[in-house]
Amino acid sequence: MNTTFSIRVDESLKKSFLNTAKSRWVDWAILLRYFMQKVSQNPDMINFDIDDRIFDDMFQNIEIKNKLEKISDKLDNLWF
Repeated sequence: MNTTFSIRVDESLKKSFLNTAKSRWVDWAILLRYFMQKVSQNPDMINFDIDDRIFDDMFQNIEIKNKLEKISDKLDNLWF
């Protein structure tokens, strides 16, 4: 059984991907199916290393900190 996937991507990314696939003489749909199969077989292949310093810098920003505190307060009121 087949099913359809619909995703939103930046137009320039889409064009770049289609052009790259075409330059390699590979159908773009085959590339996506191949990627999906590989990720399904080995989910650990996806690894996003996020530098902790990014979060540290964010928490030093008083505006971000205040917004997070407001969100936290609202969630506390909803849940407790």
